[in-house]
Amino acid sequence: MNQQEKAERYDFLLSEYRRVETMINSIPKLPLEETLQDVNSVEYTPENQSKVNNLQMTLRRIDGEVKKLF
Repeated sequence: MNQQEKAERYDFLLSEYRRVETMINSIPKLPLEETLQDVNSVEYTPENQSKVNNLQMTLRRIDGEVKKLF
């Protein structure tokens, strides 16, 4: 992969990373009062936590791809 292709791939991965971060930030959290009362300080419902976990795995995959470029 030449430098131009690496740059294009990096730009694509960066935009994907930002898109996934936006998706994570759009997932509703539990109210702060509930979070503070929970011994485990759970921020999301189980369903939403699963979504966040999957999206965080995607972020780690993207990060790994970026590291392979350089």
